[in-house]
Amino acid sequence: MAHNILFIDCRNLDFSSQLARDRVQRAAQILGAKVIQRFLCFALYLLGVNRSAIGQALGVSPETAKSIIKAINTDGLCSLEDRRRSVSTFLPQSRPEPAPIFLRKTSEHVVIDFGVEERQLSMPTQNILQIRTVLLSMLNSGLLSNQQVAEAISLTPGHTATLARRLEQEDISSLIDKRQGLKSEYRVTTKIKAELIQQFVVDTVTQGKASSEAISAELKERCQISVPARTVRHHLARIGLPAIQHTLPTLLAAGKKNSKT
Repeated sequence: MAHNILFIDCRNLDFSSQLARDRVQRAAQILGAKVIQRFLCFALYLLGVNRSAIGQALGVSPETAKSIIKAINTDGLCSLEDRRRSVSTFLPQSRPEPAPIFLRKTSEHVVIDFGVEERQLSMPTQNILQIRTVLLSMLNSGLLSNQQVAEAISLTPGHTATLARRLEQEDISSLIDKRQGLKSEYRVTTKIKAELIQQFVVDTVTQGKASSEAISAELKERCQISVPARTVRHHLARIGLPAIQHTLPTLLAAGKKNSKT
């Protein structure tokens, strides 16, 4: 890199003591006299002036000049100021790294710990909609990882990413709708489950297939029971009926044939 640095021969330059005095005074008002002294010390050193001459020109001892030069060569710009300062008055301040955010889940609460003393957000575990809205919003903002949120809301990372995307695109309604569907599943009584099974068998035998949408509509018409199609699908899957949908008609037909012989 040395060949890219311009070396100055001061012997060919004209100096104005009046301009120098005015410029130094203006700079000292902004940066401080000590900073200017260190600047000049290092500048003279770079221009090839020996340390004794530098000390004499600046009114300091050669050892002081040597210490200033060594400090700047070692520590850079920060050494221009008084090292007892905790914060530089002219160097740009680096932004402190934000404290990491942790999630804790107990039997009663989900706690967001912001890494600062007494800075925590605690949400009751039964407030599922609140927890999902807050954590998924933090995930979309990059404050939490997908894995952190997935573990806290007890879902797979893939499902969590889907919910986060829906929240961003469709607002909280996407979570409310899903939660309402879950609530309806818990209201399915034994009697309603029996009707679900009966309608599934009838549709499978008579039509060769049974869909949750059709069963939902038929229960509403025949029994005046309102069960959302997704709830029908959920309970049929839990019972395992979709697995026998294709074999049930054949099995019933074989049973009828055997009863006639």
